[in-house]
Formats: sequence, structure tokens, C-alpha cells
Amino acid sequence: MEAKNKGKIIIFLSTGVLTLGIISSNIKIGYGYTKNHKDFRNENLSDTTITEIIYNTTQEVNKGPMKSSGKVAYITIDDGPSKYTDRIIEILDKYNAKGTFFMIDRNMKSYPEQVKNIVESGNTAGFHSVSHDIHKLYKKNISAKEEFDINRKTFYDITGQESSLVRLPYGSKPYTPSESYKALVDANYKVWDWNVDTEDWKSDSNKILENVKMYSKNEDDIVVLIHEKKQTVESLDKVLKYLSEQGYELLPISQSQDPKNFWIGNLYK
Repeated sequence: MEAKNKGKIIIFLSTGVLTLGIISSNIKIGYGYTKNHKDFRNENLSDTTITEIIYNTTQEVNKGPMKSSGKVAYITIDDGPSKYTDRIIEILDKYNAKGTFFMIDRNMKSYPEQVKNIVESGNTAGFHSVSHDIHKLYKKNISAKEEFDINRKTFYDITGQESSLVRLPYGSKPYTPSESYKALVDANYKVWDWNVDTEDWKSDSNKILENVKMYSKNEDDIVVLIHEKKQTVESLDKVLKYLSEQGYELLPISQSQDPKNFWIGNLYK
């Protein structure tokens, strides 16, 4: 009986030593394959330490929600926040999707809790001017830039965060003078347009879905324009369901992403 107990103690101590050896950061993790085993992982990983794996994983996460593979749709929402913002976020969540909200200054001040919800729910925030008036936006070469500076301050006052993403009212062409566009770029703002216009401002919920189907046909990379309107909320579930069924990954725009706009000419139809 005593011999059995001694044997158990020896096994226990041996197990403890082995465990400590595995935990040591100097031990390599062997993910490589042997010739006797059908494992197609990269042989180079056999020299990877625990610390390196953690670091590399962190770097991948920090790259942000960029396009990974296949088809991607960016759902962009203009003119908010509003009484519809929270509902839009709920519908996005239903499809494990995130959107990009381009917000007007007075609406951020009127709906600060919705601004916070956009950020806290993992969606992306951007700006859509103060005036929403092309005559005021382009009165001077720096007028648009000055309006987005105001947006940025309002957003920071509400959330403590910043954003460089902007969408010009009515798009960056044909109304935006080249000097105004250059002033925005020089100030490190990233101007985003769209290539799928739902025309939701004048359409009912059925027509909105038809427009998405028509304008997204044969496109693998789309930026969808919607607004915070009643009919848009009514159609959004069907729109996201359709895009998901077509194989689109529904992603928010990342702050680190290169912009897509009419000036650069990298939006395709």
C-alpha cells in the first residue's frame, strides 16, 4: 500500500515538472507535420513560440475589419442619428453585420445616446457636414473642411473618440470644387461615396430592395447608400437577407482603409 502511494507521488511530481516545462516561453510549439502524418500545416510554424503567436494574432486584430475574401458590402447610413438609429443597429446585429453612419452635426447633438450606441455596438462613425447645403459647403475652399472639423469636435465631446471618415452631401462629384476636395485630403479626411444607391429617399420599401438587386448585380465590392428613414428601416431586413444570401460579407468601413470615391475613380458599377 505504501509502495503504491509512493508511486502516485512520483507520477504527480513528474506531471508537474512536465507541465512547467510546457508553460515555459522557451518551449516551441510544434504545429509542423511529420512524414508519417497527413497534416498540411506550414512547417515554419514549428518554430513559433507562444509569445510570437499571441503577438501575431494581436497584429491581425489591429488591422481592422478589412475585406478578407470573396464579396463585401459596406452598408453606409446617412443623415443620422435619428429615432431610427437604434432599430437600424438591431437589424444589422441580426445579420452579424456592422454599418458606417455618416452623421449630421445637429443630429449628433439631438441624439447623443444614439451616437454612443453606434460606437459601443461596434459600428463605424463618420460625418456628413453641418449645413448639408452645397452653397455653404463650397462658399470658400476650406468651408467643407471647417464643417467637418465641427463634426469631429461634436463627436469627440460626446464619445471621447475621433473619426476621419466623411461623406459630402450629394456626393463628392459633380458639386465639390477641386480646391475643396484637396483641402479635405490635406487635412487627412477620407472621403467616401457609393456605387449602390438605394434611392430610399424617394422609394418605398419594395422599390429599395429592387434597387439593391439591380445596382449590385455582378459586383463583388459594393458601398450601399441608405438614409435614416422609415421606409429604409422597413426594407433593411430584406436587403441584408438578400445580400447575405448572395455571399456578401457585411462589413463596416475601417478608419485605416483607403477611401473609395468619385475623385479617385475606384468605385465600379
